[in-house]
Amino acid sequence: MRQRGVTLCQRPSESRTPFLLEVATPESLLVRENVTEAQIPAKGGYVGILPGHAALLSELGEGKLSYTAEGRRRALTVRGGWLEVSGDHVRVLADAAQKEVG
Repeated sequence: MRQRGVTLCQRPSESRTPFLLEVATPESLLVRENVTEAQIPAKGGYVGILPGHAALLSELGEGKLSYTAEGRRRALTVRGGWLEVSGDHVRVLADAAQKEVG
């Protein structure tokens, strides 16, 4: 589907289907939620993840990881590690992470 010169990769039905986001450090599992979208800092810049995203393996950068679950925006800070997108599952294995208060 094309819209104003932008190629959209998701079909309308896919955009409503949540995917599982897991964020873990060596010490603990911080997030395990069904989400509708996520912005994740990769080594080369931020990656926007929507349902139906192509498979991806990337080195994790440093910055704010944000996501939407149950209509609410949530965030945490992550640093170093790996990001994997596979099917309807997104895994962030961070060297360090901390939930933002607020």
